[in-house]
Amino acid sequence: MSGNVERLRDEIAVLEYRRGDTGALAELVSRWQRRIWVYISAMLCDDEAAWDVSQEVWVAVVKALGGRKEIRCFSAWLYRTAHNRCVSYLRRRGRQREIEDKRTDGVENAIAPEGEAIFGAEEAQFVCEAMTKLPLLQREALTLFYLDDMSLKEIGAVLGAPVGTVQSRLHHGRLKLKAILLRKGYCHG
Repeated sequence: MSGNVERLRDEIAVLEYRRGDTGALAELVSRWQRRIWVYISAMLCDDEAAWDVSQEVWVAVVKALGGRKEIRCFSAWLYRTAHNRCVSYLRRRGRQREIEDKRTDGVENAIAPEGEAIFGAEEAQFVCEAMTKLPLLQREALTLFYLDDMSLKEIGAVLGAPVGTVQSRLHHGRLKLKAILLRKGYCHG
């Protein structure tokens, strides 16, 4: 689905929910729950914690949608809410340093836009494990860019960072990810 169409559907669902249509909230949850959980899981490197933080995000969404605050771009706002909840979780747990080697379950094949697998579950597992070794800010930028297919501008809105900073995080994250995969013998120069 094109980004503009999805954005419009989100805006309509937000308005309908604010007018009392609870089905509109269900539509938003259905459309965004998996993507937000994947994002949170990638940030926390802990699937169980990701479920808890995901629930916190959706509680915050319900509260905010019930208020008067204008939400211009639901997807950017939702990811920003998830980002803030992840940072809060990491602070609460004293886990600003990334967790090593915790993420081993639930890796699915990466899918190309045409629906064909780019690589299988085993290769996705290597990449996923390597991602856990990256600093949080680089892992977050890579996740939003590659898994959530966000533009640099959208990532900047989510992270509260200028586009140049997003580009830098992506560049350094790619270099570190490649170095990790080379060390593990997964890819060649």
